[in-house]
Amino acid sequence: MSLKYALLGLLAETPRYGYEIKQNFEGALGNVWSVSYGQLYPTLRRLAEQGWVTKKTAPGKKAAEKNIYSITSQGKKMLDEWLLKPLRSSYKVKDEFTLKFLFFSKLPKRKVMDYLRMQQKKTVLQRETFQRTLVSIRDEIDFYLQAIIRKGIIHLEAENQWLEEVIADLEASE
Repeated sequence: MSLKYALLGLLAETPRYGYEIKQNFEGALGNVWSVSYGQLYPTLRRLAEQGWVTKKTAPGKKAAEKNIYSITSQGKKMLDEWLLKPLRSSYKVKDEFTLKFLFFSKLPKRKVMDYLRMQQKKTVLQRETFQRTLVSIRDEIDFYLQAIIRKGIIHLEAENQWLEEVIADLEASE
C-alpha cells in the first residue's frame, strides 16, 4: 500500500494539518494500517515537492504554528489515476500472525493449540467490536467506510472459521 495515496485521499476530503491527518488516517484505517509522524511528515514533504499538495502555515491555538496541507489539482489527478488503476493482485496476507503460523512446526503442538485458541478469542472479540462500531456510527460515516468495516467483519468471521478447522485438525492428529 502506498501512504502517499492514502494521504491524498484524506486531503481530497478537506485541507488538514498534520495531527488531523494522523487522527483521520488512524480512525479510518487504524485496523488496517498505522502511520507514525516519522512517516507522515516526510511523505507530506515529498508530496509538496511533487506539486501534489500545498502547505500553508497558519497560527495555532497555542504558540506553535500549524502547517495546513491541501491537495492540488495535480494531486487530485494522480489520486484519480491511482484509484482507477487495476491491481496486480487483489489478495495478500501480510500480518504478524500469518508469519508466526509459518513457523509453528518449531513448537510443541499443545503450545500451538493454546496459542490458536487465544488467537480465536481475540478474533471473535475484534469481530464483535467491529460490529458494535458499525452499529454505533453507521449514521456518521459514508457508505464506503461502512462497507470496509463490513469487509473486516467478514474477514474476521472467515479467520475464525479457519482457526476452528485448524484446531480441529490438530486435535484429530493427536
